[in-house]
Amino acid sequence: MSARDEVRVPGRPELSHAADAVRAGGYVFVAGILPVDGSGGLVGHDDTVAQAGFVFGELERILAAADCSPGDVVKVTVFLTDVDDRPRVNPVRQEVFGSARPASTLVEVSGLAVPGAKIEVDAIAAVPT
Repeated sequence: MSARDEVRVPGRPELSHAADAVRAGGYVFVAGILPVDGSGGLVGHDDTVAQAGFVFGELERILAAADCSPGDVVKVTVFLTDVDDRPRVNPVRQEVFGSARPASTLVEVSGLAVPGAKIEVDAIAAVPT
């Protein structure tokens, strides 16, 4: 393994010049995950909870490809286009992280890179030793 390894997960869309994650220095840095399927289509339409379920599911897939799990996440950032959706997203998030409680930041944004997207999530995980 080199000092820096890019992680690509089959079936993930390439929306920009970015890896799904980069593994370096004992950490995995997961790029922002939008509710977009492999063909670039919006998932969940206007349903924030459906979009969150998809995004956190993709987070699990990306972490697994980097030999990590949600329990290894040390920092997560959630971007919402409506901060009032937080109580609806939290149960989805809690289901993924279980008893693990990563440091967290929630940011309300005026828009995301994909029209109709209501949530984007990025994360940092510590690689298990």
